[in-house]
Amino acid sequence: MKIRGTSQVLNRLKSISKEAELSVKSSVVRNTDQIYAEAVANVPVLDGYLRGSGNTSYLNNQLTGTVAFGGNAAPYAPYVEFGTGSGVNVPQGFEAYAMQFYVNGKGTMRAQPFLIPAFIKYKKVFLNDIRKIAKKISK
Repeated sequence: MKIRGTSQVLNRLKSISKEAELSVKSSVVRNTDQIYAEAVANVPVLDGYLRGSGNTSYLNNQLTGTVAFGGNAAPYAPYVEFGTGSGVNVPQGFEAYAMQFYVNGKGTMRAQPFLIPAFIKYKKVFLNDIRKIAKKISK
């Protein structure tokens, strides 16, 4: 017995898969770039090293985007983001990361978040993008 139409179905599935992958890559790049742009716009500027330390990178053929600040140019970036004293208001889910930079709670530098607020904002946008893509390919 021969089943007719299987090659058309398989071709359609391949087409949908490629379309979905391209849509997701586009969303990853767009949202990563938006997170970076918003963080750069909101980073406190004293000497420009922190702002200049920001960068983006893409992994897994653009299915993963990363925004980072600090490194050798501005190793103090997390202290600016989270502050150095006790009672710092850290967004939910970032407590363990922030505690890496907590020394003794006697610091006086207030938190000046710039990266995490941008991430939280565009995380919602990204998830909406992915929902739209899923809805489109499920038709």
